[in-house]
Amino acid sequence: MTKEWIPNLQIGQDYDSKYRDADIHFDQLGAMADFFGRDMPVHMHADFCQIHFVLTGDTQFNIDQNIYKTSGAAIFYTPPATPHAFLTEANAPGYVLTLHHSITSTIADELGANAQNRFLILPICLTSENTRLEKEKLFRTTLELIEMIKSEWSSELSYKNEAILGLIKLLLLNIFRLSESDEKTNSSSRHEVEIYKHFNQLVENHYKTEKTISFYCQRLDINESRLNYVCKKISGSPPKAIINSRVILEAKRHILHANQSLNELSYNLGYLDPSYFSRFFQIKTGLTPSEYKKRHSQG
Repeated sequence: MTKEWIPNLQIGQDYDSKYRDADIHFDQLGAMADFFGRDMPVHMHADFCQIHFVLTGDTQFNIDQNIYKTSGAAIFYTPPATPHAFLTEANAPGYVLTLHHSITSTIADELGANAQNRFLILPICLTSENTRLEKEKLFRTTLELIEMIKSEWSSELSYKNEAILGLIKLLLLNIFRLSESDEKTNSSSRHEVEIYKHFNQLVENHYKTEKTISFYCQRLDINESRLNYVCKKISGSPPKAIINSRVILEAKRHILHANQSLNELSYNLGYLDPSYFSRFFQIKTGLTPSEYKKRHSQG
């Protein structure tokens, strides 16, 4: 049987090029609906999770074959590399927050071992109707947080990025608190998602020093074929490509925001030969590090 191809949409490339290398993207639901359509077909975001906040109206959301039909205020959390589709009423107000998986991985690490394998691994649907009485205030507070993020996003205040990250952390914690008893998935797909999430957590912690698949297989206690299967099934990319993508993402951040020489950048990312790193970066991006900095500093 031929596997159905599911498009991997990259917000910074397919929608808003101003945020091509950004870890966070925030926008009005209406603006994105005008671009993609209110009846959005199945797609995914391989390295990003997404949170949709619908404030009013009827919504149908399909996340990894789980169908949620809601009326009124609703929050939908879609983990990275999870196929999803949705239909919202015309002019229904709301917001969409897109986050690189490294943000949720960092928070999971901070929460400790007891939470790491449960923190925002699975799809979530939250509504005022299905929220237990003792958590109704928490649900309202969560909606208020997204309004605060909206305000910071459009501001030019000092420490804007730090404020947004702080609000996002609290927002994600609230979503986790609201959903702790409402996880919904089958055991086999959950196990594969947990492997994929654990692999990404390991990559996040070790990508600067460990770039071989064997290291990650040993830590996950699975063979390379199994890891390759899980990564390709969930994200469409093999493990090596995921490791390389994380290295390139960090390299781009340093090139644009840190005043480092090529030697310093190479050593920081675990490459003893700056010439080799420069060739590697050019193969993956089409530009040398200096060309990349020049191009993105012009805009």
